[in-house]
Amino acid sequence: LVLAGRAFNANAQTLTTIWPFTGGTDGGLPGATLLQARDGYFYGTTAGSGSYGYGTVFRITSNGSLTSLHSFNGSDGAYPYADLIQGRDGNFYGTTYQGGVYGYGTVFRVSSNQSFTNLWSFTGGNDGANPYAGLVQGGDGNFYGTTRFGGTTNDGSVFQISPSGSLTN
Repeated sequence: LVLAGRAFNANAQTLTTIWPFTGGTDGGLPGATLLQARDGYFYGTTAGSGSYGYGTVFRITSNGSLTSLHSFNGSDGAYPYADLIQGRDGNFYGTTYQGGVYGYGTVFRVSSNQSFTNLWSFTGGNDGANPYAGLVQGGDGNFYGTTRFGGTTNDGSVFQISPSGSLTN
């Protein structure tokens, strides 16, 4: 193969698997992008498995040492498909597609020392239902996101949530 006039040997590339998920308590079905946090570790989610079968939040080193930070149990969220974001406060924020008090997904916060807080459980009403995408932190310090369903016409919503869990839509 020749790229831009230079020979390229595709066989010379190396890929190293640093963690093969087992579908056990470590999780399974990772689909979100890894986040390299300010502490140098990588953070991510799995949409399946874990201790209860609803997914996990994990930390992993570049050497392949994995720590499960949280296993979702359904009542605190289920199926975290979206990327995590590291807030200005150093904590990690994300969404789950289902689960929570009403079954329509959650917004959560987890720290690197495994402290977990469910900030919001979507009701499926005006606040929305089933957040599929991740969050962004605005210049005002609040987090912003979207839901796939719910809202006034069941076509989704855009929401704002404070780091302490106060939601506006």
